[in-house]
Amino acid sequence: MSNFLIIRRYLLREILTTFAGVALLLSLIVLSGTFVRVLSEVVEGTYPTDVVLELFALKSAGNLVFILPLAFFLSVLLALGRLYRDSEMTVLFACGIGPERIYRSVGAVTLAVALTLGALALAFVPWTKDRAYRLQEEAGARSEIEGLTAGRFNQLGAGGLLVYLEGISADRREMIEVFSRGEDDERQHVLTAARARQQELDGERYLVFYDGYRYEGEPGTPDFRIVEFREHGIRLVEREVVARERPRQALSSLALWRGGTLADMTELQWRLTVPLSALLLGLLAVPLSRSSPREGRYGRLAEAILLYIIYSYLLFTAKSTLAKGAVSPWLGMWWVHGLVVALLLVIIWRQRRLPGPRRQAVPG
Repeated sequence: MSNFLIIRRYLLREILTTFAGVALLLSLIVLSGTFVRVLSEVVEGTYPTDVVLELFALKSAGNLVFILPLAFFLSVLLALGRLYRDSEMTVLFACGIGPERIYRSVGAVTLAVALTLGALALAFVPWTKDRAYRLQEEAGARSEIEGLTAGRFNQLGAGGLLVYLEGISADRREMIEVFSRGEDDERQHVLTAARARQQELDGERYLVFYDGYRYEGEPGTPDFRIVEFREHGIRLVEREVVARERPRQALSSLALWRGGTLADMTELQWRLTVPLSALLLGLLAVPLSRSSPREGRYGRLAEAILLYIIYSYLLFTAKSTLAKGAVSPWLGMWWVHGLVVALLLVIIWRQRRLPGPRRQAVPG
């Protein structure tokens, strides 16, 4: 194995190890916020508890993909910054490993990361968003006590059963002081009970009332009757799953391309910013990481974060401008990436003019 291949593997190991740590740290920050939002919606009764984990995973996946370019940018910066701090980069330059070979090594892993993130942003993330909407629709069609609100009338199932409850237990699985009104075989009934709970039997869902009374028929007629019970169940008829119109974030990239509208092009270009930003930021981190040993590993971190903030702000501005139709889709958000390319070329040009290592022939 040649010396250069050994050095390349060393550089890749440094970058990927740092990438794993930075990505994990940023992911924990994003995941904590996503989990709190999903959990608050479950507590409010928006979703049943049995879909929490899947819904959390689906919503988290889309958020994580868009922070990975930043994680990779910081990883390259920190990994190469450590090499400069420990004078390892000086040794590499002295051995004839010039900046061109550093760019080639970093460029290889950067391209691989960019292609992976591109596949996730263009295909996987839209699928997760569509699946999340479908999961919410299916949960909304199910009869769940978790979704009921105390102090007002609620409808359960598709059978027209109206339920009023004074309160609900702490685990949101049992209703307290319940009143319900429904119809069986064109015969109206009213129930009052001390408590009620939803149960499943043989694949069917039932609302089971405890310690109450059932009033059947019309008051004042011969067939009107009152039945006292200790336990009484009513089968809940499930509602049909109604598919709502999907927002563009949940549409496939192919559907956006075929749609061709301004909104479609805006969303498609926004997804393409993920692999493009990973590619440009990964390459930009190489010259930004150049520092003297006295600056330390985090010497350029503040500059890098400021640069990323400006880049992100310009991308959001370009997206808003494109969505309003103020610029042509051909210009779209591409001009922001063009600025980063220009900045990268300027930094490389300036560093090449400074005293530093020259390319040398290295065996192997």
